Amino acid sequence: MLVPIPFRRRGKDASHETSQVRLEREGRDEIDRITRAVEKVPWSVSLLQILWTAGPVTLLGAWGGYLLGYGRAPTADNYIFFISYTVITGATGIIANLVHQFTGARRAEKTTAKIERVIKALPDLLLTTRDLIVERLEGDARRREAAAMLLRKQDLSPEGVELAALELLDDRDSARIISQIDVYRRVGLHARIRDMVALYGETLEPQFQELAALAPEATDLLRARFTGQAPALQHGVSRDDNFIERVLAAIEQDDELLMTLQDVEEMLILAFELISGRQIPMLTFEYKGRWRLAQAFDALEQARARHRIAQATGLSRLKALMAYLAEQSGTLVEDSASGLRAEVLVERSRNAMDALAEQIQHLAKAVRSGQSQHRRALDQKAELLANAVRLHKQVSEAYEQVGRHHAQLLKMAERWERISHAQDSDGARLQLSPGRRGLRIREHVIELDDEAKAKVCKRLVKHLGSSEFDQHRRTTLGIERERRLSVGVDVSKRLAVEIALALEPHIHLSRPAVQRAINSTNAADFGQLEPNLSAAAKAAMGAAMVKEIEVDLSRPAEQLALALVKHYHVELEPGAIDFLAQNYGAREATLTMLSNYHASHAGSDKPNVSYLSQRPPMVGKPHRDWYRALVRARRALGLKGGERR
Repeated sequence: MLVPIPFRRRGKDASHETSQVRLEREGRDEIDRITRAVEKVPWSVSLLQILWTAGPVTLLGAWGGYLLGYGRAPTADNYIFFISYTVITGATGIIANLVHQFTGARRAEKTTAKIERVIKALPDLLLTTRDLIVERLEGDARRREAAAMLLRKQDLSPEGVELAALELLDDRDSARIISQIDVYRRVGLHARIRDMVALYGETLEPQFQELAALAPEATDLLRARFTGQAPALQHGVSRDDNFIERVLAAIEQDDELLMTLQDVEEMLILAFELISGRQIPMLTFEYKGRWRLAQAFDALEQARARHRIAQATGLSRLKALMAYLAEQSGTLVEDSASGLRAEVLVERSRNAMDALAEQIQHLAKAVRSGQSQHRRALDQKAELLANAVRLHKQVSEAYEQVGRHHAQLLKMAERWERISHAQDSDGARLQLSPGRRGLRIREHVIELDDEAKAKVCKRLVKHLGSSEFDQHRRTTLGIERERRLSVGVDVSKRLAVEIALALEPHIHLSRPAVQRAINSTNAADFGQLEPNLSAAAKAAMGAAMVKEIEVDLSRPAEQLALALVKHYHVELEPGAIDFLAQNYGAREATLTMLSNYHASHAGSDKPNVSYLSQRPPMVGKPHRDWYRALVRARRALGLKGGERR
């Protein structure tokens, strides 16, 4: 007989509490498992080892040794000696192991506390960094960035969708329409969504096009909501391209301006992903065969890596320049405009620096005429322009390197083609079956084992416990905005540096192949993590969100096939196409098109590929007006009250 459970009306709260307890338990198990991998040795195993070694093993060894040495069995006195020795040795070992267990338990508790602190702090720091990103912007740019962050949330309510649409479009009617579509999406009424898209599409499309010129990424997110699509946990969120390169460049050149706050956000996400158990797949290929071909292969791979790094470095420096100008007040750049072409970014940055130089000229003239109240503004503007000029020079130098590495890449490609056709017919084939020679695809996984997770947490907790970090956490709204931003940005960027240094020994972030693999995958969506959750709950939710990410190797496989065809002149045979399609999900239409590449270029005398198909933008040298403005600013600031010293 089934009896109804009393007080059933509180089932919703009970369910929530049960879910919270389950998260706490799962998260606690995860933390304990990581701790045991480094600190804990099972007591039962240690005790059995001591008893076995100090007992039967010692007696048996003593009896056998005495028999071999003297030719007879030990006497009663000898047995008393051996038994006493065994007892004393065993007791000493047990006491020593007890002491070790007590001290090891305390050490394990300290390790657990460090892991808990890092797991609890990283999501909170992620939210703090996003707040800093928004606070560094001004005006409409701040509203657009905040709205884009809202639209990235997978569990955003219809009211949140309406708020984000209102911030982006500044039209209540359009915002209400998009929120109504989101309501229909939640209940699966796609027929009504299609009706509303057909009814209001012509009205909203001009607004989307106008917004796309200012915020392309936010426009794509909002248009997806209008068509009834929302972010999915399985797909994750896209990463900012080349963020690892910018962080490593900031470390190498000791210049934090090369790193943006978006890069800090990406590093925090990557660290929490790996600690939560994320496994990032990586596809590479290698050649096995004759040494001359192997040498040519390695040379071509190195040339390809240097060329790709040079291309990524130029765009990274350009993004750093745009982010710096956007984060400063009084410039023409309102936001970093992620998603725009490099040519547009170059034009906007140069226009902003031209306007800044003109402002400095007027301020310098005013200070020289005796208007000392403008000295502080002139000093700030001059420092801003000087930093921008330095970043601009790095952009120009980075893009100049592309041409040099391009020439070396062409040279190595010609050498590979010549040697592969002259010496080894199997060198230009993708080997799918066991064999000794040819090009082969290798699968790797970027991950942290439990011991590496504990080591990373131990290193990061040192930085989290520093006085600067504690000062940053205690900052309140009462502190002056400029000072609060300065402290927050500096501490956040140093934390990103520490994360990169902590991860480098374990996953080798500095390797170009690792960076490409990470950039080619989407990050886990941690939007459901809240600051008031415990470390155990955050650990459980982080592990669950990481497991939700679908492993999609189709894009890396297609890129690998493209490199094999264009750079190594590999013939994509039907067996290779089936292999890439079935094992990695690559599109057969794309692979078939690549397989016909050599046939379409067979009658041409020109090289098979143009490695400058994506020509870098014309950056040029810094304008002379920028330097003139800085010189006049220094001269004006060298005056007091308009008189010479």
